[in-house]
Amino acid sequence: MSSTHSILRGSVGALDRRLDYRRGPRAVTKLFIIGNGFDIHHGIRSRYADFAEWLESVDREVHSAVEEFLPTWVDAEGNVQNAWADLENNLQYFDTDQLLDYGMNFLPSYGADDWRDSGHHDFEYELDRVIRALSVGLHRNFVRWLGTLSIPTQTTFPVRSIAPRAKFLNFNYTPTIQTLYGAANVLHIHGSLADPTSQIVLGHGWTPGDDDRWEDRIDEDTDTRVAGGYRLIDDYFRETFKPTAEIIQRNRAFFTGLGDVSEVYVFGHGLAEVDAPYFAEMLEYLPEDVDWIISYYGGHREREKIEAAAIEIGIATERTRFAFLSDL
Repeated sequence: MSSTHSILRGSVGALDRRLDYRRGPRAVTKLFIIGNGFDIHHGIRSRYADFAEWLESVDREVHSAVEEFLPTWVDAEGNVQNAWADLENNLQYFDTDQLLDYGMNFLPSYGADDWRDSGHHDFEYELDRVIRALSVGLHRNFVRWLGTLSIPTQTTFPVRSIAPRAKFLNFNYTPTIQTLYGAANVLHIHGSLADPTSQIVLGHGWTPGDDDRWEDRIDEDTDTRVAGGYRLIDDYFRETFKPTAEIIQRNRAFFTGLGDVSEVYVFGHGLAEVDAPYFAEMLEYLPEDVDWIISYYGGHREREKIEAAAIEIGIATERTRFAFLSDL
């Protein structure tokens, strides 16, 4: 290379550096991920426990089905947790054995003295009644309840780090982030109350394997009534399944457009397993050196839980800060 070319190359490089200096540092592009804890922080009664209280007053059949056929367990602290504590995820733990035991009360022998042809469908009818309560009925009432939530027009405890022009991935159904902070670029990944054309998504993330299909238990010796019940159980798991892969595909442009993000804020989202596929998709397109700021509530144990969830999802903890939402 000639000395003239070297001088020109050096001059152009110096000019580029001067222009970069005049432009200033690279702009910070923020992504905010919003969960239900964000609405709760703003005084909205949007816990599943609030839904349970409302549901008991308007549809006792659906409420009773949740109480009877979804699980109750004891957590690590020895506290009894009912199905409402994590309703969406608990839909996958539907107690099918208990359902079938209940259905046996409506499955008399064809040779029984009190047998009547009118009772031929009682077993399937009763199973279908419970299954519809936990699928169609629960979803219908959930949407009705969302419509009763009161969204404040101002807040006493604002989250000051919110940038209205940033990108927002909202797991909530409410327009809180738009109403209180003027956010515009918001993707309601599971539907929005403010958009009557959107579908409200509520469901679990468990995909049944080949060995989990009840229909595969049917053989030539299976009572036709029982076979019908098995198919209804398979229908339940399909109807309550959250089609995460389809949702991601429909919103492909949002995820592929995250390459310019330098800071990710997670406000009020517990990093639940049911939403892990969305985070996995984001991590595919976010820069590796992105900084994470994740909110949590409670004490040391709650912080440990959210840290463990972040690690499980694949978030680089060396670039992550955890803080109370009120401090952000």
